Amino acid sequence: MSLDDPIFRNIARFTSQDILLADVAVRIQLSPTEYVTATKHYEVMGQWIDRPGSPLRGMVDGFYAQGGFSTGSTISGHNDRCDYDLDAMAVINWGHSVDPEHALATLHRAIAGEEGSRYFDKSERKTRCTQVQYTDMHLDVTPSVLIASMEPKTSFIFHSKPSDPSVSRQRLFANPFGLAEWFNARTQADIVFGSYFEQASLNYARASALAKADTTPVPDQLPAYKKSRQVICLQLIKRWRNIVYDRNYPKLRLPPSVLLTYYVGLHTGGERSLLDELIHQVNSIITTIESAAAFGRRVYAENPTCKQDVLTDRWPGSLDDQQVFLEELRAFARKLYVLKRGVSLEDMRKILEDLFGEKPARDAIAALRQQHVRDNEAETGLYIPGRGTIPALGSLAAPASAKVIPYSTPFGD
Repeated sequence: MSLDDPIFRNIARFTSQDILLADVAVRIQLSPTEYVTATKHYEVMGQWIDRPGSPLRGMVDGFYAQGGFSTGSTISGHNDRCDYDLDAMAVINWGHSVDPEHALATLHRAIAGEEGSRYFDKSERKTRCTQVQYTDMHLDVTPSVLIASMEPKTSFIFHSKPSDPSVSRQRLFANPFGLAEWFNARTQADIVFGSYFEQASLNYARASALAKADTTPVPDQLPAYKKSRQVICLQLIKRWRNIVYDRNYPKLRLPPSVLLTYYVGLHTGGERSLLDELIHQVNSIITTIESAAAFGRRVYAENPTCKQDVLTDRWPGSLDDQQVFLEELRAFARKLYVLKRGVSLEDMRKILEDLFGEKPARDAIAALRQQHVRDNEAETGLYIPGRGTIPALGSLAAPASAKVIPYSTPFGD
């Protein structure tokens, strides 16, 4: 690629901090093998619940992905004990008055099948879905009934807990499809960052497949790899949340991914580096929670495509739960500001490991060191990821030309 290429010139302006964050993000993506496997699980499950002999035979009007898979923000598990999760909506041809327990129990029977069938020992009934456990991932399948008079794919979903009769059965509005469409429209990848991240991801995927003698071919392009800065920030925030709650609060309900998706989609706008965008997104969530806490309230959020779909209906369960997340977010922001200010490479490694996990952080630092050696040998004198030189590895201070992003709130001040 020519140095006169405007995309290449813009990539050359990425700071070392941005390259490291992007490199960490590359390492928490689903691999091509995982991506293809997940897609097959969706397809097989959609056919399975409509198979001959299923209690839902002939009643399945649709089966589609929701959550992270529909926004490109699914992340891999952060340790050997954790898998990655996928979510699907099963649209069933029931009437609106169907009993919630009947809906959930029937879907569960359709998935579990008879004793000895493929999912019988892998499926677990939950209050709103059936969870199917695979080797390194799980799939949550939620039964739903379309509401034709509302926005496309607005549905009723169901809540029931037969083990606790005190929990009331509920029909709840939901439109995860609409939320994903809203989010995707607000977070479209720009040409420069999207192209760079896609190529970096594919290079890493190919190297990993080669190292593992992986027999699954890596395609030249996967749409899931060309991402916006906001989607990468959402993935980094989700990864950080998973690690901090697994480490410090294993018994607390996690702030839901759907709420984080809404907050990131809400706070788009402006051109920022990856690190500045992450700082902006974390600060915006902090401001939102602080505004609610100042009045002694829990945060409240609705699906922008369906006001009856309340994204905070199960979290936070209390002001204490909310305060825990707020304090952790403040600590997250402080560490990001340290990265922004500039630190030694060793301190950078410690911060990235603490926030996003040991392996992706160490691998990203190692890749930076290796690139530094190659670039010194080339002596190009120009920092271009994969081509040029980088600042001395003793310190990663922000360059003098870096723009300072002013602190902002969701209210525009």
